[in-house]
Amino acid sequence: MHKYSKNFLLTAIFIMFYGGYAFAQEDYILKIKDSSYHIALDKPYTIQLNGKPVTFSLAMKDTLVFTSKIFSFSYPKGFKVSTTRLDAGITQVSIITADGNGFFIQEYDNFNPTSINDLLIREFTKESINYGYKEQRSTYSRTLASGENLTVDKSLLTYQDEQNQYEVASIGQKDKGIVVATIQVSNDQSPQGQKIIDMMWKTLKLNWPDTE
Repeated sequence: MHKYSKNFLLTAIFIMFYGGYAFAQEDYILKIKDSSYHIALDKPYTIQLNGKPVTFSLAMKDTLVFTSKIFSFSYPKGFKVSTTRLDAGITQVSIITADGNGFFIQEYDNFNPTSINDLLIREFTKESINYGYKEQRSTYSRTLASGENLTVDKSLLTYQDEQNQYEVASIGQKDKGIVVATIQVSNDQSPQGQKIIDMMWKTLKLNWPDTE
């Protein structure tokens, strides 16, 4: 098994739950000449310019874009993309809602990760299966916005009236690639979690760097 197999996967499963909503206050600084103003989103401000009052506000676009060396995707405003360096050559980005639903994408700089789908799903599901959840495994295909076809491995766990769902897909070239995992663990439907997952899948694009 590759040295990047189990330890970092276990770490990733814990790290991904630190994402979620971003509700920062006065995170921005407006600089005009020698003056600086601490401002927040969607809040009106009035300042003096050339002796006259000027009213303004700062708004965020409804849809934002995250871009890495290999991939990009869109996500709704109001969420924070968490970025974590898991190991040398492995970076993880994630958006996870407060109720534990969302996704993460791992980017590899020196390893083709297309062999670890099953390992990752087993790490996600083993505690639930040991507890008594019944698993139904399946696969299906997705076409990315950049044209690539992915095979998605899916695990549906059922216990009484509860259902949890995990999906893992990967794509790679020599010594690089990405793994995409989605998590839906709420007993009830999570509209926000479903929204960010659907938008990610719809907009995910690959941009392979030139191979030296």
